[in-house]
Amino acid sequence: MKQESQYQKHYNIFQNIGYYFKYYRQSIPIFLWLSLVEIVFGAVTPLFGIYLPKLAVDLATEGVTWQRMWLTLGVFGGLCLCIRMAAAASEGGKYYLYNTRRNELLAKVFLKTLRIPYRHVEEGETKDLYWKAMGIINQGDWSALHRITYGTISIIRNVISFLLYSTVLSFLNPFVAALLILLALVQYFISLRKIKYMERFREEDAELEKKRSYVYYSAMGNQAAAKDIRIFGMKRWLNREKDLLLERVRKLEQKKSRADYFFWQAGSLLNLGRDIFAYGYLLSQVLGGTVSPGEFVLYFGAITGFSGFVGSIMDSLAELRGGSLETNYFRTYMELPEEDRNTGQRHISELTGPVSIEFQDVSFSYDKAAEKKIFDHFNLKIDAGEKLALVGVNGAGKSTFVKLLTGMYEPDAGRILINGVDRNQFPREEFYRLFSAVFQEPFILPVTVAENLTFDKNYDSGRAWDALERAGLADKFREKGVTMDTFFDKDMDENGIELSGGEQQRFLLARALYKDGPVLVLDEPTAALDPIAESEVYENYNRYSDNKTAVFISHRLASTRFSDRIVLLGEGGILEEGSHQELMDKKGAYAEMFEVQSRYYAKDKLEKEAF
Repeated sequence: MKQESQYQKHYNIFQNIGYYFKYYRQSIPIFLWLSLVEIVFGAVTPLFGIYLPKLAVDLATEGVTWQRMWLTLGVFGGLCLCIRMAAAASEGGKYYLYNTRRNELLAKVFLKTLRIPYRHVEEGETKDLYWKAMGIINQGDWSALHRITYGTISIIRNVISFLLYSTVLSFLNPFVAALLILLALVQYFISLRKIKYMERFREEDAELEKKRSYVYYSAMGNQAAAKDIRIFGMKRWLNREKDLLLERVRKLEQKKSRADYFFWQAGSLLNLGRDIFAYGYLLSQVLGGTVSPGEFVLYFGAITGFSGFVGSIMDSLAELRGGSLETNYFRTYMELPEEDRNTGQRHISELTGPVSIEFQDVSFSYDKAAEKKIFDHFNLKIDAGEKLALVGVNGAGKSTFVKLLTGMYEPDAGRILINGVDRNQFPREEFYRLFSAVFQEPFILPVTVAENLTFDKNYDSGRAWDALERAGLADKFREKGVTMDTFFDKDMDENGIELSGGEQQRFLLARALYKDGPVLVLDEPTAALDPIAESEVYENYNRYSDNKTAVFISHRLASTRFSDRIVLLGEGGILEEGSHQELMDKKGAYAEMFEVQSRYYAKDKLEKEAF
């Protein structure tokens, strides 16, 4: 038997219905009571609807007084109105409740991401599953949550109404009622066949919609791409791709339309035959005196309602099937394995002063089955308080080293020691507190300066401004009237501030200074800056790394001059290590790289050549 993939779990409709309604029972119990009220009152409302005309005809044919007629119809109509209002109120209240819970489910998906091992978060399958899980919740009335909830309640309500109508018709003639039910079942199977057939187009539909969205919004609709489109003459090429895509969409829609028309015709012919038979029989009973005019109106309404209930049941079933298939993505993501964050019992308060870090016989590969490893029995010790520069070309394993160092990745083999203690003896959240890290991609949210700097509601304002001062941003902020409550960007506040690339790096330095972790890690944070700006940023970082263990990662060599030791990574591990002068005297790979790059850091030379 083929083992089910952790990325492709399959649950049937009933399991997914149970999943959501269990969630409702735990989080909003009143939802189930509102659903029950909607089902009961919603199911009997149509029955009252067909009895009201019968009552009116009976009263008219019996020759009752106007007063009695209006009183009887008023009481019965008022009862119908109350039942309809109760059903509508419960439906509206239920709709509000489960729609407000969609944000809670979105938060659950996001928070789940923080519990999945980071190594898996970076994998393409996990990313794809994440966006599917977010998408099926965040689609309003087209979301899986709505479709499963609405579809389930609608089917139950319409099945009860269908059975009530069948009971009414059984008083006319049990054989006629049975025949109408049989024809309704045939209609049901035709509709079911249509649903299954149309699902053949689901994957192609999704693929074309993804491409269409990219062409219209990411390519043609992206203002940032306008310059490239003009300069490289991409307009004609994009239009051609758009036309080819639209042609594929048109052909698919034609297939779907033809199938839809075929099934619609089959259902219409069946309904026509059923109605001709039923109405013919009903008229014969009226002419024969077996059925009164009032009963004729009642049975006529019941027969007419048959096809409506079957159609509603099929529409709801289609909603259920689609919602169930999409719910599988959500449930699969929520059931991905999580990292064990509380295995250790040690506390980082045991670590005093700068800490030492040792990679002891560490092996790591993104594909454990691959013969070639990123690190193979890798050994490196960083002494307490040491400033280590880790350099090398792209692909040498620098960023992988950082992820292993900071606990984002676990080694396939070997250990990572902190002051001689296996880092797995510390709970993961505790371990993260060791690091003040600055990564290549600036992570600045459209929230306030204080929130971005401290990530703490109860922050120390004096300490925050001191961090900005040391990072070289405090004076600029004061000149522009920026306070701790000022927003970044203009997404949340039109008066929000915007920083240049260099200023963003200074702000990230301030964030690291505010956290004040014993280990400072810089993972190529200046890759987007010019060499001179990069050198200045590294000088700032170096200035405030005293009494800390510092690891500077770069493929350029701006961080090497002030480092205590330089480690040059290459394929297979460490190629060279030593101080800057030692490696220059060695005249090896590092010296060659430095000679090539050094002219870009000679500011005076650059300025002279510029003029």
